[in-house]
Amino acid sequence: MAMLTRFMTAAGLRRYPDVLTGWLLALLVTVLEIVSGFAQDREWIDVLFSTTVVLLLGLIALATADIRSKQRTVLDSTRGGRLFNGRAQLPDLQQQFEAAQRTVEVYGLQLGHIVHHMLPTIADRALSDCHFRLALLSPVQANGDPVPWMAEMSAVHGLPNLNDVLRANLIQLRHWHAGLTAKQQRNIEIRAYPVIPTASVILFDVKRHSGFAHVEPVLHTIAPVERPTFWISERDDFKLFHLLVDRYQALWRQSIPLSDLSL
Repeated sequence: MAMLTRFMTAAGLRRYPDVLTGWLLALLVTVLEIVSGFAQDREWIDVLFSTTVVLLLGLIALATADIRSKQRTVLDSTRGGRLFNGRAQLPDLQQQFEAAQRTVEVYGLQLGHIVHHMLPTIADRALSDCHFRLALLSPVQANGDPVPWMAEMSAVHGLPNLNDVLRANLIQLRHWHAGLTAKQQRNIEIRAYPVIPTASVILFDVKRHSGFAHVEPVLHTIAPVERPTFWISERDDFKLFHLLVDRYQALWRQSIPLSDLSL
């Protein structure tokens, strides 16, 4: 019994009961095929052939069930309609980036975590044709003049040196992007927006059924790690999901490309 339990755990059968049922059915059908074949005095080669066909069909069905079970598990952990009381409750961002299929759009305030921890992951995923858009607050307007409300934004964000942090992060991003390969540079776009931010938003695979939006409101003097976050998908609320996507993609179009930014 202990050996059977270890086998089930190693094969993932305890996590996916549908797969366990499939394995048992495949085994039963295979045994019945062998027994019926010899009971009807068929040639051993015919029995072997028909058994192999049945077994292969069973394995295909099992593989499909296994893939769907794992997809459900991933979607359960990344679909919308979930509320988190702080960043400590959020799933690991690196795992979220690695799970993305086609697109990741990040509209942050300063992108501190991205700049200091996520750039290697983003560069690696860009080689796999996952497209990234990184947008953060700009300390200057398109003409190079300082934005007039930076002190107020610093107070809301609880970061007195926000202007210096933004400039340092933008310079680091520019230097990092310049050192990437041509393919990575095509798949990673970076812009800055001179608009007062009200939330940090990440859009994952918005053109796919598995896509969802991560929304963290910017709350007055509440530290980023303590801010509540919610996830929402098209299936949760079609209108709100597409409103978020449309508004933040419009913000992207209004933003200043990193190469044109005067720092």
